[in-house]
Amino acid sequence: MAWNRSLPKRSAPPQGFPSSRAIYREERSSGHFVKTPTSPLQFQPVFTMNGTGQTKSSNQFLGSKVEVTKTATDGPAETKGNTGSDTANITMKEAVEYLSSAEETYQHCGASYIQHNTFINEKAKDEVLKFKGIHPLVDLLRSQSSPVNETSSAALRNLSFKSISNKEEIHRSGGITEAVALLRETDSVETQTQLTGLLWNLSSVDSLKPDLLKSALPVLMERVILPYTKGHDRTNSSSRDPEVFCNATACLRNLSSTKQSNRQAMRKCRGLVDSLVSYVKECVDAGNPDDKSVENCVCILHNLTFQLEAEAPALFSRITALAKTVCRTSSEGDTGPIGCFSPQKESSAHERRFDYPVVEDPQPNGAGFLIHSSTLQNYLSLLATSQREETQEACCGALQNLTTNDSIVSGVMSQNIVQKLKGLHFISPLIKSPKVNIQRNTVALVGNLTKNPNLHIAIVHKALPELLGILSAGTKEGNESDDTLSMACQTSNCLLMNKPEMGKHLVNSTLISSLNDLSKNTHLPKSSKSASVLLYNLWSDKDLQGFLKKQGMSKSSFVNDITTAAHKSVQVVE
Repeated sequence: MAWNRSLPKRSAPPQGFPSSRAIYREERSSGHFVKTPTSPLQFQPVFTMNGTGQTKSSNQFLGSKVEVTKTATDGPAETKGNTGSDTANITMKEAVEYLSSAEETYQHCGASYIQHNTFINEKAKDEVLKFKGIHPLVDLLRSQSSPVNETSSAALRNLSFKSISNKEEIHRSGGITEAVALLRETDSVETQTQLTGLLWNLSSVDSLKPDLLKSALPVLMERVILPYTKGHDRTNSSSRDPEVFCNATACLRNLSSTKQSNRQAMRKCRGLVDSLVSYVKECVDAGNPDDKSVENCVCILHNLTFQLEAEAPALFSRITALAKTVCRTSSEGDTGPIGCFSPQKESSAHERRFDYPVVEDPQPNGAGFLIHSSTLQNYLSLLATSQREETQEACCGALQNLTTNDSIVSGVMSQNIVQKLKGLHFISPLIKSPKVNIQRNTVALVGNLTKNPNLHIAIVHKALPELLGILSAGTKEGNESDDTLSMACQTSNCLLMNKPEMGKHLVNSTLISSLNDLSKNTHLPKSSKSASVLLYNLWSDKDLQGFLKKQGMSKSSFVNDITTAAHKSVQVVE
């Protein structure tokens, strides 16, 4: 039996599923413009979260190509001061012309007008582009006036929201270079907020990511990530604003989500992974699992674990070196990676010879934290405590990525999760999650863990009841996920075939009836085939067949034209 995937297929236990969910986010600024340049300007900024990205998943790690959708936002804030006849009464063309004025008051007025109008009117963004206003706004990032810096940054941030053409024009105008230069110099928290928000928006365009990695990543590390996670005054609210850190991590979240070269650059970035892990742990320990930046941090860590074993094999040198020693000293006929995790071995003996804590770095640093048990423990804690679906998805996805291969490394990581960290206590309840993505990812993760035969006993006890529970419910509770039901069938098949005595008491007429319904469901082709194979195999096992007969069940419920055809097709593939 094999799982449907483009990679080489093998018989049970099923092959692993990597997590490939990339998450994009965008944000913009808002503001209310209140006075003409004939008198001192009063500008009351309002900064609201204004967009979240949609995602798509595939067997390859791909970024989202869809537009960003808005969420509900607060309306423009009421302004302070006179808002009557003094309200600016200029056109967009005039506002753009003001940007090139020698007078800072006019520069500020033009930038403020653009910032406000591009927040309340999408068409205003096209007008600014048409009147060639983006280049002078970028030039104003070099202004000696802090209000002009801040307002120009905010205007560019709004212009870049949900507009590919404006993002590209900002890039062509040197916007990344100027924004990074200003971020390096400014101590204004408000300006930092606008600049990091701008970089966040720009980071959703794949073509801009190389420049952002080269120019922005070092400065974001120097001015935001390290000070906010390692600095002595990181908890000082007067000099630190959590929105700045949130914007910066959202930018890095986007940068981590595409090419291998991007992931490699970020894994090698000094202090990055350490800082992200430190921030997540701090929030977990403080009972703050739903912090917005925690979501960003675990999404970055999730992305950086994608294809980690292939892209950063040096991280696993301790594991692979010991594995070679174990395999050489194992009994005759048990050589090679599969031999080290052979189901014929007693798990207790295996644990004595190949104990993960022995090979774990006691003082990890950098990318080493991506595979360390302390990081995995944070993921498990967040699975149990966070109410944010994307945080849970990212944690589950990271665990999937670390256990997806048919290798010693994935076997050891699975063993660490289940045996050392008691991870099934956190994972198994999510098999019943009403959130479709969470349930699917959790079932895939359990399937990955099942590839290690030494964990079958624990998984049968902790997870098989939940797996069979969702199969018994079938589609009656609105679970129409073909992938989820198919993976549940395949993992259940593996466990029941390997541990029939332990699992047979969970098999009942309700389950068999539901599996028969699934086997005939042409709308769920993967589930239909997997349910058919599971039924056929249940009857083919002599011990299970005897048990089923005692329960009053007959052969026709298990072996028929549908299940026989599915069984034969799997045999041909294998």
